[in-house]
Amino acid sequence: MRRLLYCILPLVAVAADPTSKLKLAFSEEFDGAALDPAKWTFEGGPAAVSLKAGKLVIALTERPDGWQGSGVSTRDKFTQAFGYFEASIRFNAQRGHHGGFMLRNKVTAEPPAATLYYECFGEDKLVPWAKVGDSKGVRELRPVKTDLVLKPGQVSKGFNTYGFLWTEKAYTWYFNGRAVHKLDKPEVKEAMHVNLAHWVSDFERKDLVPSKLPDDVEVDWVKVWK
Repeated sequence: MRRLLYCILPLVAVAADPTSKLKLAFSEEFDGAALDPAKWTFEGGPAAVSLKAGKLVIALTERPDGWQGSGVSTRDKFTQAFGYFEASIRFNAQRGHHGGFMLRNKVTAEPPAATLYYECFGEDKLVPWAKVGDSKGVRELRPVKTDLVLKPGQVSKGFNTYGFLWTEKAYTWYFNGRAVHKLDKPEVKEAMHVNLAHWVSDFERKDLVPSKLPDDVEVDWVKVWK
């Protein structure tokens, strides 16, 4: 594997509505009694995933080997190349675990492949980034600076909209309808699926405080335009 590269990009200007001239291709309001198996695949233990009051709730569960997370995706159910992918999410407040909203196709080590991320590591640490496997190798493209501006507790105390606009020319990250990060000239053109997750990574476990749980990730809706 090539040494990981880091992407330095100029700040992104405010953009027009990314859904303009597009049509709704996928919509989920999570208002049923249970997760719709025609739309969603579990990406971990189903016991940590539930629907409550019209929200998808992804919790952490304690097991003999420690606290574990879970997630759901549209893998094998809905994929799309290009368009605008958006979700309304309330992320976790505490460190020691993280929530994520992602687009991905396959394992990045099998180019051409890509994963686009919004990850929240607690305490308002929200990171838009990408991992790409293409003709240049496998690279983590993490922005040094973005146009992302947050109020204290904004991502954990209420719902915000997180979006990915994928065109032939660029990947663009949106936060509450405003473009905040961009990667130009993407090579990967294979269809991607939506992934919603709440995980505990090995590097985080030392910071996890069980007495501060539950600190769930909640998703109000997911929409995709083509």
